[in-house]
Amino acid sequence: MRGRLACCNAPILQYSSHVPVGCLRSFRLSQPNHFHMPPLSVVRAFNASFSPPTLPVAVFLGGTSGIGQGTAQAFARHTNGNAHIILAGRNRTAADTIFATFPKPTSTASKYEFVQCDASLMRNVVATTAELRARLTKINYLVLTCGALPNVWEVLRGTREPTAEGIPDRLLAITYYARAKFALDLLPLLRAAKEAGEDAHVLVVLAAGRGGPIDFEDMGLRKPYSLSTVRPTVVTYTDVMVEVSGNSSIETTSSDRHTQSLASLAPEVTFTHIWPGLVSTPLFRPWARPLTNLLLTSIDDCGEYMLFALLDFNSGGAQRKGARGDDIGLDGYYGGAEVRERVWMHTMEVIEGALAARLPEKAVSA
Repeated sequence: MRGRLACCNAPILQYSSHVPVGCLRSFRLSQPNHFHMPPLSVVRAFNASFSPPTLPVAVFLGGTSGIGQGTAQAFARHTNGNAHIILAGRNRTAADTIFATFPKPTSTASKYEFVQCDASLMRNVVATTAELRARLTKINYLVLTCGALPNVWEVLRGTREPTAEGIPDRLLAITYYARAKFALDLLPLLRAAKEAGEDAHVLVVLAAGRGGPIDFEDMGLRKPYSLSTVRPTVVTYTDVMVEVSGNSSIETTSSDRHTQSLASLAPEVTFTHIWPGLVSTPLFRPWARPLTNLLLTSIDDCGEYMLFALLDFNSGGAQRKGARGDDIGLDGYYGGAEVRERVWMHTMEVIEGALAARLPEKAVSA
């Protein structure tokens, strides 16, 4: 954990290292700090001051493009390449291109590597995380950016591509279920970092603050959906995935991991759900990129803000942040005891069902 930005004259809630740590309930007493968002120059200076005492290990799922790429490049830049950086994704060529932009490290222990993972299938996620657990001793930073919320055109067309494992929407499988499984499986390595007195932080990039109510009659969004339902629902699912609930379990009544979210399973690890804002990424069609490059946040600048959020955090529990790494409290939050329990139980059931599904051989990626 790093100290907060003392130079911003912001309220102590945002930048003090003495903020009460734990569940999101503590934020109910606070006001969101939207008027105290640090400028990019301050964010860059803060990131540049990052000087970990030991070689950090950072894993980026979805790090071969877009926001994940920008965050990985910022991490490499501000560590001067003295880190073990793992990009997990489908495109080795893209990863090699990104590695070529990283600085040449001075530490012989530094390493850049690509790990193949098509996150649309849960068994691919399991294979990847098992391989990482078998050879790594710790993970300090886990950044989850794979997938995206469906755009207007995809929703209007009403077409969804199911996965070979039976999840009805491939995009939802990547954006939500794969992220949950990836983080869940790597908790032992995050705990190991924390037990060694080092940082342990999971950053989930989606749309914190833009959630909506959950329809318990349509868990998993199997019914036809609209923009007004799918996007807010997936955001609330993600809030539930990362948040802590009381001490170590939902309402402290169950130790069954089917009813425990990630932060409650590992209260010593920090989990952050962040909204990156509007970013000019390859998700926009090529003809639109000149305009988005002009009007929206660049991948490089977004990477700096995401790195700021990754490095500037309270130790343990769950947090929700905005596009400039600012604490947003409970803005746009639709959780609660029943939502937490129902959503997390649904999550575990879907993942286990996908892993139990019998697949044609060609459906399993290498």
